[in-house]
Amino acid sequence: MDIKIDKDAVKKFMRDLVTLRTVWIDRGYGRWVVRKKMHPVTRCICAVGVFLIGLFIYKGYFSNDAVNLNVAAAKNIEPEIRRVRNISQIVRVRDNEVLVPLDNLKPSGNLAKLPDKIDFGEPDTIIKDPGKMLSPSQNNDGAYRIYINKSEYTLSLFKGNELVKTYPVAVGRNAGNKQRVGDNRTPEGEFHIVSIENSVSWKHDFRDGKGIIKGAYGPWFLRLDANGWKGIGIHGTHDPDSVRTMATEGCIRLRNEDIRDLRQYAYKNMPVEIREN
Repeated sequence: MDIKIDKDAVKKFMRDLVTLRTVWIDRGYGRWVVRKKMHPVTRCICAVGVFLIGLFIYKGYFSNDAVNLNVAAAKNIEPEIRRVRNISQIVRVRDNEVLVPLDNLKPSGNLAKLPDKIDFGEPDTIIKDPGKMLSPSQNNDGAYRIYINKSEYTLSLFKGNELVKTYPVAVGRNAGNKQRVGDNRTPEGEFHIVSIENSVSWKHDFRDGKGIIKGAYGPWFLRLDANGWKGIGIHGTHDPDSVRTMATEGCIRLRNEDIRDLRQYAYKNMPVEIREN
């Protein structure tokens, strides 16, 4: 029995194995993103290869001789590691105070040993604005927070009770508090930022006949924990003229230059309050 092999099919299959495929992924609420993925067979081969390499390293590293050497070394350096960890944690963040420069630790034998007195010398890092770096639980009095006034189309950045700056924004197409998925309303309440995501390559179809828009979310997306409403965030836009209007599907929209500026102050768990007025 003669078996005929389709050479063209074989060549196509081999090309597919080494070619990244373009895949559209639905992130929900009409938002699609492009991802490059390997062929399933190629992914399987890579996974097996990584497993075998890891197994080889594991077998080599955890041989009896290696284990004995590692245990002995760990016993010798554990006290020093503990001391270095402690010194790296002794940092109070207030105006004009500095991080401990670990370069001042002098070697003792093969290990770093802390001197009795530390000469700080020139500071490695001066933290002049701790509100940018700390969550509210760490810096309740001076932390940055956001207040959004929907009726005035403004996002106000506060440090404690001090107003730092204000940005114009766009809000949901429909007035009032959000009631259901797809009602194009911006939710109201006290929320916080759960993640800060690079959205340069994100795309979205606003169902206005213009199709999928690249850069619809601008350079940054500050995702909110909006009391159960998914996909709500503070982000940039491809349409700066829509700012100061009711134009979004529920998010808070800023001009791209403004979201870049706001990004410098934003941090995970940053408080965000949204009200109608």
